[in-house]
Amino acid sequence: MRIRSKEEVLDLYKNRYPQLDRFFQKMLSAEYDKHYNMVKDFKTYTECQEYFEEEIQKNEQMYKDNMHMEGIEAALNDQFMTVLANYGLIVFFRDNMIEE
Repeated sequence: MRIRSKEEVLDLYKNRYPQLDRFFQKMLSAEYDKHYNMVKDFKTYTECQEYFEEEIQKNEQMYKDNMHMEGIEAALNDQFMTVLANYGLIVFFRDNMIEE
């Protein structure tokens, strides 16, 4: 198992989405650091995949915990969009950060 460097992973994202602004690149860098700090001591690819699966489950639970909350419809829509964006980032890092 090998953890790809931050530069390798961020370059993959930038190549896919060349219009990214500096702010989002900084956010993406921080997101890499968060995941790297969690997986850096894992010994196997399976451990890493389990970590990312747990992150996906936690992200989905954020929405499930609040989906019946009374409130402004737009707030729930914004929350749903945040969950989708987080999911996309988690999956991106799961698929591109770790090599078997």
